[in-house]
Amino acid sequence: MAYDMLAGVKVVELAMYAFAPSCAAVLADWGAEVVKIMPPSGGDPMANPKGIAGLPDKDVGISFMWEQLNRGKRCIVLDVATPEGRDILFRMLEEADVFITHLLPNARRRLGIDVDDLTARFPKLIYARASGHGAKGPEAPLGGFDHTDFWARSGMAHAASLASDEFVPQPGPALGDSTSGMFMAGGIAAALFRRERTGKGGVVDVSLLSSAAWAFAPGIVASKLFDVDTIPRLRHADQPAATVAAYRTRDGREIYFAGVPSDKVFAELATAFGAPELASDPRFADLASRKANARASIEIFDAMFAKHDLAEWKEKLKGVSIPWAVIQTAREASEDVQVLANGYVMHVEGQAGDYALVASPAQFDGAAPSVMRAPTIGEHSDAVLRELGLDDARIAALREGGVVA
Repeated sequence: MAYDMLAGVKVVELAMYAFAPSCAAVLADWGAEVVKIMPPSGGDPMANPKGIAGLPDKDVGISFMWEQLNRGKRCIVLDVATPEGRDILFRMLEEADVFITHLLPNARRRLGIDVDDLTARFPKLIYARASGHGAKGPEAPLGGFDHTDFWARSGMAHAASLASDEFVPQPGPALGDSTSGMFMAGGIAAALFRRERTGKGGVVDVSLLSSAAWAFAPGIVASKLFDVDTIPRLRHADQPAATVAAYRTRDGREIYFAGVPSDKVFAELATAFGAPELASDPRFADLASRKANARASIEIFDAMFAKHDLAEWKEKLKGVSIPWAVIQTAREASEDVQVLANGYVMHVEGQAGDYALVASPAQFDGAAPSVMRAPTIGEHSDAVLRELGLDDARIAALREGGVVA
């Protein structure tokens, strides 16, 4: 379904990497018309199809990061460091509703496109700044990445590593970028709503650090209240109850339980184990007893789950009311029955054939969004320039001068 929540809203994105582009991708999913500006040299590292360490050296025909982050957009190559390029940018902004950038403050000031420059010239414009660690403070002029500002600086990496023998890296690229981009898209939508009410534009600031602080808020709040470094992470055998742990099956898979410690749930699991007598065992007969004997119950659960393969446990656990999930791989998640039924992963037809992209999470009117392929770099340069009123001779001159490509 082609969403129309932002139909007619024009967005200009001057950004690379993942945070700001992911925000604009969400707006495109919601129906906005997004034009991405790329520089004539240097390019976006996300366009490199072999830029992710650890993946096989295999030509899949596309850069999956570029496609995921830039689907549904148009793309113009424009040198905004030149007077002619900035003039074209300003002409684009005359018709735009939203401007999104990840450029650092010094770069924005040098180009004459900082907040004060553009809001004075375009008072109805929504100016969205994506940053590493905020628009204020002594480090505001410095850049940041999601694995540093989102994962490491927020306290998340420390907490994730407590139960491990070594530091736990961020689990994959753009985790913080995609999260922060979604937050920024929501902020832009709110700013557009205010503009409808008041006629005023405004500034939306989201940083990787602010997004991480929100996502990790329980740990941060608890650290202040209880004067601790973080909420402790417990190893498997030290969990407070058997129903808050993950268990390995005979074939090496793991099942994770959601942590409901009620008598009813324990009895259901005992029945699923084929050992209903566990529910009346004095060690586990009530919540207080199970808490006092948590380690013993975890050892019993470990032994029980090791007796059968995952497929068997899926059948045995159908009758229990506690939420549980298999710890899946990314490939398995892409084929999850609920993921497919709800359109969380969409198939796109692009220049390299059919491939999968993940839809933005908000759905409207009971339907998944339509997800389009990403543009090639500079694919729409001529079309965008013609829409601004430039004729073919002027476009050719700009190409000759290296202003556009």
